[in-house]
Amino acid sequence: MQGIDVAVVGLGIVGASAAYAAARRGARVLALDAGVAGAGTSATSFAWLNAVRKEPETYHRLNADGMAAHVALARELGGDAGHHDGGSLEWAQPGARADELRERVARLAARGYPATWIDRREAARMERALVLADDLEHIAFYAADAWLDAPRLIRTLLRAAVQLGATVRERARVDAMRARGRRVETLIVDGERLAASAVLICVGPSTETFLAPLGVHLPVGRVLGLLALTSPPAGPPLQRVVHAPGIHLRPDPSGGLLLGAEDLDPLAAADESPRSLDALAERLRERVARVVPAAGATKIIDRRIGVRPMPADGHTIAGRIPSFDNAWVIATHSGVTLGPLLGRYIADEIGGSPAHAALAAFRPERFARAPTAPMRR
Repeated sequence: MQGIDVAVVGLGIVGASAAYAAARRGARVLALDAGVAGAGTSATSFAWLNAVRKEPETYHRLNADGMAAHVALARELGGDAGHHDGGSLEWAQPGARADELRERVARLAARGYPATWIDRREAARMERALVLADDLEHIAFYAADAWLDAPRLIRTLLRAAVQLGATVRERARVDAMRARGRRVETLIVDGERLAASAVLICVGPSTETFLAPLGVHLPVGRVLGLLALTSPPAGPPLQRVVHAPGIHLRPDPSGGLLLGAEDLDPLAAADESPRSLDALAERLRERVARVVPAAGATKIIDRRIGVRPMPADGHTIAGRIPSFDNAWVIATHSGVTLGPLLGRYIADEIGGSPAHAALAAFRPERFARAPTAPMRR
């Protein structure tokens, strides 16, 4: 294949967004995924679009911009964007968590983020599926939040990219990248040598190991999380993301509820046996029945472990790889929220636009150290 302007490696939400944005700019794009596009991290994400717990303020602002980018993209792509607005609700039991929630709502509101308090009656009107305790006085409402059907958006983005002239190849593994000096010259894809003017790496939790043969060190770890999907509950459907004590939940496109709990993630990571995961998923179903009683009659129809990328300092990595002139990387724990924004920003930069100031604090250079000699393979 000749005449590739940009090769995008990895087609989760970040890579698919970048492929679409580059094709929309007129670039000749080759988009590659070792498996099925969107079947990796993006398919096992809770997919809550938010900037609620993103600190410091520079990271909060970036995620708020990411939310706005989703809204714009949904208008651009129409009904196939997988974007579900309506905000999110959160409450906590009295104590340290409630104190933190009060402080967070005040901090977010001071920044201009739509974070307010509503009473139990208003929350019950918004979410008829919920049963709220009589002594629950105030509930945080984040009006701009949303949730995403990430696999649907990925399919839509890649379909649109192909219509703009991009080539998408699934089950096409990049076995190696060959570099000369400060340029990545070729990709070895299933034994085939391909040349591209620029390369963008969007391989999520595999970032560190993928780049190591080039002598590049970017500390990107892996964080495991458990999600469980119920059968559709009877009664009024859930409309939005909810964070209740011990459980977070949202609607699923299937009509069921998607469930998770931060305290159970370490247990799932410690024992991934089917028996253990089944038991943990059942605990999630029992917990959700406390706030959505109709869920008590549901069944767990799927449970999955998601492996998410986590840069060493917890914040996004996005930009040109310091030791190369034509290679870029994006790795972020907030990929679903930030995917369309980062994809567009980096596609702009690859296309010759000035660097985006919003990414100044998130460049790979902050982890720079003397490069090692590339491995030969």
